[in-house]
Amino acid sequence: MDGKETGVGAGAPADWQARAWRRLLAGLLVEQGLGDKAAAKRWQERVKSGDFDPDLCAEELLAGADLAAPKAESQVLVRAARLERDLLMTPLLRGVSGASRKVRGAAKSGAAALVTQVIVVLTIAVLAFLLLLVLAFRGVEFDPFFQAIIDWIPALPDSQA
Repeated sequence: MDGKETGVGAGAPADWQARAWRRLLAGLLVEQGLGDKAAAKRWQERVKSGDFDPDLCAEELLAGADLAAPKAESQVLVRAARLERDLLMTPLLRGVSGASRKVRGAAKSGAAALVTQVIVVLTIAVLAFLLLLVLAFRGVEFDPFFQAIIDWIPALPDSQA
């Protein structure tokens, strides 16, 4: 099967291609504020009610579109380029590769958060221990467990003396 049989490629567009282009152009015009606002609201309500006909919608929106607006051409072409870029990149953001990229990113940020929390907890524990040591130097008595730890440290004088 070559491009001419499916309507893809050079030559006159197939019916499905023309319908797709009309649908996309109608949507772009409404998005850019160049479409008939009353028709757009009517079709938005029909979408909500489940009574949507994309071809009829495109015909009505294109018939009432303001294509003569000064910036219509540039607005639609800029938005079409962004849409094309987004559609081009969509396969890379989903599926196995996209999912694994998200998992790797979450694992990296999760591991970084865990390491940060461990460092914070250890820092607080060391500072608390140093505070208790300073208090032990000043002669404050502690429970037997902590007192045994203080007495075990050879650099400190025996606090019970």
